[in-house]
Amino acid sequence: MDNHQLDAPIELLYGPFPVVKKFPSIVTDCLVLTPAFLHEANYYHNKEGYQPWNTANFSECVKLVLEKWKQLKQELQSFAEERDTIRLQQGLTIGMEYFLECLYWLNEKPVVLRNGLVDSSLEIKPFNLEDRLQFILKRLNGYHSYKQLDELFKELEKQHAIKLIRLNRKSK
Repeated sequence: MDNHQLDAPIELLYGPFPVVKKFPSIVTDCLVLTPAFLHEANYYHNKEGYQPWNTANFSECVKLVLEKWKQLKQELQSFAEERDTIRLQQGLTIGMEYFLECLYWLNEKPVVLRNGLVDSSLEIKPFNLEDRLQFILKRLNGYHSYKQLDELFKELEKQHAIKLIRLNRKSK
């Protein structure tokens, strides 16, 4: 493992993202979930390594990130109930990173935020996504933002299942 740090590439800079501004330069042959956008950071710095967005990898990787969301969701619910806006904001920011990873990987692309949160080339995405993400970003410490992000994850999970069914039909 290479111990030097990589700066967050310009392709990943947008608003509060990424939470981590320095990435470890890791060449790996499997998914590493923390920090978010690690694989993209290495990719944009021309480092070879695992690419969760590749056709052979995206389905399992999206599934693993969805599982991480479900764990984080429980914590966010507690933060919202306790009105702990600081921890809710931190958690929602991480949750948004998970969502963006799922969104882009489901489209078999690395996350790119240079021109906004939702690249125009994305074919699979929840309805009215840009407006909904902007709503969340403007209120990162609010209960309604937490609920909106949860709904976006539910929609993306359904779209993931639909894509897998279509791919399965094509392979037969």
